[in-house]
Amino acid sequence: MPDREKIKNAVKKKDGWWASIFSGQIANTFLIFICDVKWITPNCVTTSSLFLCIIAGAFISAGLPIFLVIGAVLIQLVFILDCLDGQLARYREQSSNFGAWYDRVTDRIKDFLIYFSIAFGHYRIYEDWKIWPLTMTSLFFVYLFDYYVNQDIKLEAADRKEKSKAKKTVLIRALNLVFSLGEKIYKSIPILQFHIGEQYLLISIFLFFNQTRLLCYLIITLGIFYSIYWPVSKYHGRKPV
Repeated sequence: MPDREKIKNAVKKKDGWWASIFSGQIANTFLIFICDVKWITPNCVTTSSLFLCIIAGAFISAGLPIFLVIGAVLIQLVFILDCLDGQLARYREQSSNFGAWYDRVTDRIKDFLIYFSIAFGHYRIYEDWKIWPLTMTSLFFVYLFDYYVNQDIKLEAADRKEKSKAKKTVLIRALNLVFSLGEKIYKSIPILQFHIGEQYLLISIFLFFNQTRLLCYLIITLGIFYSIYWPVSKYHGRKPV
């Protein structure tokens, strides 16, 4: 019999809003049924998520509203599997460097598949060439989000002497106040945190209503905002390790 307490503890402790309240919980339910099936490995689940994303992309590429809705639903299933592979690895204590690398790589491949499919489907139906630069720009910012959110920029705090000097200036105090306010707003509106779960949720919503161009405009707007907000607010007054 599966260890229910161990299954519950397999949920990622610190995760995005959508993963915490929905996708991660659904994945945890699935975990009950597969946790002791030996031939189903975490990497197998990761691969299944990738193949399901290919199927979702095929529906989205058709461009018709009904297929966009199907694609939107499949994208949510893709993310549930994305949560499930990590939970299975934690449950079995099989986490590995290769598994972490493979998960990150497949996530980026899925991002490309989704946005390429959106562009292809939209162009196929509406013959609107502008969708291509819009989706590719959106994809660029999605990759940039991953760079920021996963803290690929490793910085350490400046030494106390530099900090004490900086705090004496009016400009630095004003900036710290603005950044502190921005941080509170950022944390109070979950969708703004824009982890992969929130990204997939937005994609599904806009696909459901057949508003792919609006999706791109939103992603690009958020991308421009984060390109300014993250580097300045998170790394202001810090230096590379």
